[in-house]
Amino acid sequence: MLTDRNKRLVAFAFAAAFVFMAVSPALSVAIDVPSDLNVGPYVDAIVYKVINNQDQRILALQAGEIEMDNSFFDPVYLPQLAADPDIDIFSALRNGYGHITINCRDAPLNESVLRRAFAFAFDKTAVTVDVMDGFSQEHDSLVPFPNGWCVEDQFTFHYYTDQSSIGNQILDESGDFPMGAEYRTYKGEPFDIVIEYSSNSPEIAGGTAQIGVDALRRLGINAETRAADFNEYISRLDSHGDYDMVFFATNFYSNDVDWLARQYWSELADEPYQNPTNFANATYDSWRDQLLYGTTYEEVYEAASEMQKILQYNVPRLVVYENTYMQGYRNDQFTGHVEDLGRYIAGPWTMRKIQKIDGTFGGTVPIAIGEEPDSFNIYVTNSAYSAAILAQTWPALYNFAPDLNPWPDLAESMLVETHSDNPAVPDGHTRFTIDIIQNATWSDGVQLTAEDVAFSITYVFESTPYGNPAGARIGDFAAAYAPTPYRAVIEFNTESYWHFSTFAYNTIIPEHIFNDETGIGYQGWNTWNPVFDPAEPNVNCGPYIFSDYEAGEFYEVTYNPLFHYAPERPTGTTTTTDTGTGTGTGTGEVPTFDATLAIVAGAVGAAVVILVGGFVLLRQK
Repeated sequence: MLTDRNKRLVAFAFAAAFVFMAVSPALSVAIDVPSDLNVGPYVDAIVYKVINNQDQRILALQAGEIEMDNSFFDPVYLPQLAADPDIDIFSALRNGYGHITINCRDAPLNESVLRRAFAFAFDKTAVTVDVMDGFSQEHDSLVPFPNGWCVEDQFTFHYYTDQSSIGNQILDESGDFPMGAEYRTYKGEPFDIVIEYSSNSPEIAGGTAQIGVDALRRLGINAETRAADFNEYISRLDSHGDYDMVFFATNFYSNDVDWLARQYWSELADEPYQNPTNFANATYDSWRDQLLYGTTYEEVYEAASEMQKILQYNVPRLVVYENTYMQGYRNDQFTGHVEDLGRYIAGPWTMRKIQKIDGTFGGTVPIAIGEEPDSFNIYVTNSAYSAAILAQTWPALYNFAPDLNPWPDLAESMLVETHSDNPAVPDGHTRFTIDIIQNATWSDGVQLTAEDVAFSITYVFESTPYGNPAGARIGDFAAAYAPTPYRAVIEFNTESYWHFSTFAYNTIIPEHIFNDETGIGYQGWNTWNPVFDPAEPNVNCGPYIFSDYEAGEFYEVTYNPLFHYAPERPTGTTTTTDTGTGTGTGTGEVPTFDATLAIVAGAVGAAVVILVGGFVLLRQK
């Protein structure tokens, strides 16, 4: 049953047999989105400094050695940062959470009774009070609380407090975990459980892991914490290696929940980069098709709700806190910071809009990152630190605006059709026709065209048989082609609530670099190693281009004069190059995007014309 809260949070458009999600269910926090959001950048460079220790990052922020930290800070630092007049603090309830990921494949943690007992014994309130200093809330659902699809309030029970008595009762009644001489055994055999955490976060990660060990010991289970290298254990999870439990945090950059169909799907339990919990559950899988192919909001919501309830009961991953995300940033040299519900104050929109207080161009913005990037291959990396840098260099048809609604980058307009709108569209298919701007240019000077757009979607599909995890979202892909240099057509062989997000935010790559004849090729998706191997091509089309690095020390990106939304700089500064005739002219004069127009369009017909930039280039007659 839909609550009034969820109805208020959700904005959606549907008609006939096709649902097009122009705007996802909204976060409950309002964010002002400037009409000139795309225009920028205004600074010369961003330098990402690797500073592993949080104490050192705080000292660097106070000393002016960095402008901001990409990570949130421990609330223990709040008084000293709040007292500094040169530092402002951004805070928002995190669209994500800290969690303990559990290996559901190997005994004894393959037994759901053990995972449930652990969840009941784990004291999330202790995390809130003792680790997060009150700046978090208890949460169970694997969909974050700010997301309109979250059904946290509908659960009939919760794992918020220490309920070890229930956990012990569950284990006793199972008969599989009798007490031995000192600890419980599994079917008579001794076992122990190790909870790993990042060695660079002894307070939050280490403290949370210890609360997990305390819970296991209250259940009579032999357990210990283990500090480990973050990139190493994430790589181990990606490859379905050996582990018991691992603590880390996850951020969500959108409000979509189609990832529920992949992240815990049984058929991906042994696929690299997929389903790191190795979770397999037939009842859960039975809701997958309805989630992906339901054609009404109610159908999709029901599936998402039931899947959340199954995950909460079976505990492949235990959410241990959903914290208030606090970031400090300096206010004495730069202004223009953008509050972002997905990537917060140090996100890509701040990097686009930040500028010197006196309004002049130029300057270098140093930002701290807490870990070494693992890769700059867009298809391989799982690191938020790599992603923060990559977000500055690559284009997409759409980006997530600060309020997490779609915001056009390369797209200028889009028409969505099914067979009922256009008989030329095969029955059951969905066709997207996208016109793109005409002045986007790759960093090697080659014009970006619709051929690159069509190729980018095709590349993901064709490289999937060779293991590219990006293909997990695009299984219903039928075709992508470019009938004109600046018009791309992307077609799916199904009708789904999620098709737009399947491709709209994907990275657009240069065909002349990645093609399968003379380029990187479909099989080379994971061997391509840009930046770390200078011989590898790294051709981009973002607001910044990669310029320098020293491993373990810093990574620098500099202003891209070819960027399609770059403002015109006065003589004497870096000048822009305008190579096309699109609405993004390199002068900073770009049209605005009103997402509500997409909702209105969706309400009157299944053929939806998305109005981008104030221009309607395609209409359904």
